Amino acid sequence: MSFTLHQLDVFAEVAKQKSMTKAAEKLFMSQPAVSIQVKKIQEHFGVDLFEVIGKELYLTEAGKELYEAQKNIKKEVNSLEMALSEIKGMMRGSLNVAVVSTAKYFMPYILGAFRSKFDKIKISLKVTDRNEVKELLRENVCDLAVFSVLPPELDLEAVEFLENPLLMASAPDHPLALKKNIDFKELEAYRFLIREPGSGTRMVMQQLFESNNISPEIVMELGTNEAVKQAIMAGIGISLISKYSLTLEESVGKISVLDVNDLPYVNTWKLVYPKGKRLSPAAKNFIEFTTTASLRDILK
Repeated sequence: MSFTLHQLDVFAEVAKQKSMTKAAEKLFMSQPAVSIQVKKIQEHFGVDLFEVIGKELYLTEAGKELYEAQKNIKKEVNSLEMALSEIKGMMRGSLNVAVVSTAKYFMPYILGAFRSKFDKIKISLKVTDRNEVKELLRENVCDLAVFSVLPPELDLEAVEFLENPLLMASAPDHPLALKKNIDFKELEAYRFLIREPGSGTRMVMQQLFESNNISPEIVMELGTNEAVKQAIMAGIGISLISKYSLTLEESVGKISVLDVNDLPYVNTWKLVYPKGKRLSPAAKNFIEFTTTASLRDILK
């Protein structure tokens, strides 16, 4: 007796949900039908794939091995389908991109322009914090991820595709808002807002503090770019922030960009993936698109 891809998918959903009933709901199947498929695949391998603890199902060691194999098989099948579609001249398949929160201000526009060219591709964009993006890369869940500052603990391939100007911003009534040619050292007298540990923007800000030999007062640590902007507008402090996130607030006079010497600090946004990863045709085409298209025109 052989097993099928469908049985593997059913098994994987049960593993994810830790419940036959919940998996059945997700798969639009009956609970008995799910149980039959799991039983068949267990009979094929001749080992128990699940154990019951309390009211939940947990993977055995054999189940964990099969679950990891199923994810790899799924990736290979999707890659094959996209490769064959590309050969037929119909770029199909899926593209899963994970980005750190600041990238949400421009990635939807770039992905939208890409999909207008390849309208058969199903695109998934996950916006989350830096730590979760790293975890998604480790687990090989996403095709591509976006960082400005690369995590040194991961072995990654990186393709630069967009400049990332970082500016110092304040409330419009801040004492420095109308001043010209501000020396970075002058900022030490003012209160600062800072992103959470691990944030790429926080890393750059700390580098700038060190290189300019200043230790300003940090009055608030915030977990998202939106929270930083709200705190700036509330007059709580100043902060380093990406130019792409300020378009609306600066245009309506809610936030002022300070004229600080040697700013903006410019690093680059990078598309990354684990070294050795076999990229899908959709991922390859997206990388090519971002490095050849006029992204400035797209982001106007």
